[in-house]
Amino acid sequence: MKKQLSLLSLIFLVACGQGPSGDQAMVVADRTVKEVSITEGEPMATADMSIGGMSCQMMCANMIKSTLDKVPGVTTAEVIFHDGEEIGHAKVTYDPAKVNDAQLVGAVQALADGQYKVNSIAIVKQVKSGPAAATKSEKEHDEVSASLIPVVAMPNLVATLMALVRI
Repeated sequence: MKKQLSLLSLIFLVACGQGPSGDQAMVVADRTVKEVSITEGEPMATADMSIGGMSCQMMCANMIKSTLDKVPGVTTAEVIFHDGEEIGHAKVTYDPAKVNDAQLVGAVQALADGQYKVNSIAIVKQVKSGPAAATKSEKEHDEVSASLIPVVAMPNLVATLMALVRI
């Protein structure tokens, strides 16, 4: 029992420090953009990023949230960690005049030697328009999707190692 506990402790210590090699390009597999017209206020944008590579709420998710909060132009950041095979999400509200979505993706993927991978990003941008333009139909602002590489599901390292320990 003591041996299993020490092995499990070692796994948790290195889980957030292991990642893919640094030569991997920071490419998002799926990017969608939707524009919404507003008549008042300053235009803001929100990004919903699905992030692979998180293995815990305490270190991984909190480290991603802290990093996103520090990016100039970000007003709010929330990271939702899902245990198991489900991929976690980061929901970020930002000023598109100060930061763009590529910078947000770069900030996440630069953490922990590239351990975290942004698989997809859905952006909703507010566009300032006059009162007459606000009556246009939603079909003029359909989502645009560009897939650069196929999405490949990677197994969760911690879950795999924990399953081996149970055997």
